[in-house]
Amino acid sequence: MFKSKKRLGIILIILMLFAAGATGFFLHRAEANSQEEMNQFQKLLVIFNLVRNNYVEEPSVDKLLTGAIDGMLESLDDPYTGYLPPREYDDMKTTMEGEYGGIGIIITMRDDQLTIISPIEGTPGDRVGLRAEDEIMKIDGISTEGMSMEEAVDLMQGEPDTEVVLLIERVTEEGEVEEFEVDITRELIEVAHLEAELKEEKIGYLRMSRFGEDVGRDLAVELEKLEAEGAEAFILDLRNNPGGLLPEAAKVVSNFTDQGPAVYVQERKEAKQAIPLNPTIRSIEDKPLAILVNRGSASGSEIVAGALQDNDRGIIVGEQTFGKGSVQSVSPLPDDSAVKLTTARFYTPLKNKIDQVGVEPDIPVEFDLETKVDEQLEVAIEELLNKLR
Repeated sequence: MFKSKKRLGIILIILMLFAAGATGFFLHRAEANSQEEMNQFQKLLVIFNLVRNNYVEEPSVDKLLTGAIDGMLESLDDPYTGYLPPREYDDMKTTMEGEYGGIGIIITMRDDQLTIISPIEGTPGDRVGLRAEDEIMKIDGISTEGMSMEEAVDLMQGEPDTEVVLLIERVTEEGEVEEFEVDITRELIEVAHLEAELKEEKIGYLRMSRFGEDVGRDLAVELEKLEAEGAEAFILDLRNNPGGLLPEAAKVVSNFTDQGPAVYVQERKEAKQAIPLNPTIRSIEDKPLAILVNRGSASGSEIVAGALQDNDRGIIVGEQTFGKGSVQSVSPLPDDSAVKLTTARFYTPLKNKIDQVGVEPDIPVEFDLETKVDEQLEVAIEELLNKLR
């Protein structure tokens, strides 16, 4: 979605070209009403009719209305708010259901630049080495300047076995900026929200890739299975988990502590509201716990990590999280489109801000791509073994 820099120019041209005659009536009425009685919505309708009736070429009514909606939402200067045309809304629902054709990366807008939150483990984007905080400069040669996240997703998703080329800009650990292209072959992305296994020395390992539907209940089931297999301590891996459903994040917290709330949510002009734990989920309060996070851990992952950290429930190992502390509501419209709107911000149980701040790990450990060892996981295992001993 490119910002319409021509909109003001079009209105000024209309004012100059139609200062007299029949159209002058409309201009006169618009000025008089705006000063005396016309509210802003009526003003918008007058401008709409001016363009529809007098623009040099007959415009598409649908395009005009969509442009007005886009402009309204763009004016909020919020990368997580936007209009979803029917196709983009359908793509979003498909992605949340866990299966789609694409490259397997989660993106956001940071400082007006399309930025990767995280690659999804095992997907094409992960295998070619894309990282959290990589900036996407071009998609198939198309500049991403001014592009919405929805447009970017639409360009990157597609039929399996087709290719997409990304121009990436990355800041290295030495602070240098490097730019390079990656050719990525799309695949059918099947996202398993939760995977579990018993690690060595009676440690249960749970990898959560997204806070999808029922993941909190699924986690409770897997914890019970791991306990039956002899697990006496647990690792919750939230690395490269971009978030998902807020109620599911609260359920995940409920699996590990009975000290609430899970998170505070603040809407406009409202006091911070506590989101309680789920009382129907059994908490394994007495089991040692480590939580793995990195720069790709965002939103729901930060709710969980922040809640457990504030309650001194387990140790946070890894890197500072992404810092997305806002809640989006999706409102479907009658024509199968939707509006995605930021409606609240969330805070940890101790009311610490997460948005643009993130969660600091208790034990900072960088992930070294050059080695075959998962240093963050190794540190978490060693910490838990020490506690068990």
